[in-house]
Amino acid sequence: MQAKGFHTNLSTRISLHARHEYSACDLFILYELPPDVIIDSFELNNHGLQFEFVGNANLELPMAGVGNEAGWVLVAAKPEGEVVLVDVPLHMRYGVPGEGHNPRHIIQLHPPTCFWGCPSSYKSLDSTFSSRSPEFAMLNASTHFKIIEHTTSSPLSLNIPVGNMNHILYIELGTVVVTLFAFVYITLRCWAVSKTLCSAHLKMQ
Repeated sequence: MQAKGFHTNLSTRISLHARHEYSACDLFILYELPPDVIIDSFELNNHGLQFEFVGNANLELPMAGVGNEAGWVLVAAKPEGEVVLVDVPLHMRYGVPGEGHNPRHIIQLHPPTCFWGCPSSYKSLDSTFSSRSPEFAMLNASTHFKIIEHTTSSPLSLNIPVGNMNHILYIELGTVVVTLFAFVYITLRCWAVSKTLCSAHLKMQ
């Protein structure tokens, strides 16, 4: 995990053993994400990832406006070598304010599941993948599955700062002062502009 505040890259490293046995299969990585995590589809497209996302796609909602529904991202990887590295950009929602000197929120991420999706000719593999995950259109061509055990991932937890409930009074006062200042400034500018236009009109007469 490469944490940079609320913007993080989740790196998954897959070691492919006996890759030739699954030459007719597709390699997938499935991420189960808590509601705290935001997936930006445009950003994933810019990274050249072939993916499918199921979950809350509203990027503007804070945690207070999101339910407990998990999000799911299925990524199709390209097995071009013995080791595959996939980076998925993640973003964190603003958490519910807490109390204390420096309130924090710990976000736990499930390790991703890496698997082969194979055609019906692979009879020896499982015919079902996971009862917990939703249905994905990308898996329609796969009828048998093989979970890959040789995967590694960086630590799957994030420590995110949240707002402090004790600061609400200062925030509200600051908001009122800034709003009043902006109102007075706009009023004075409008008055100055109207006075200039009026003087120009009188000169023209």
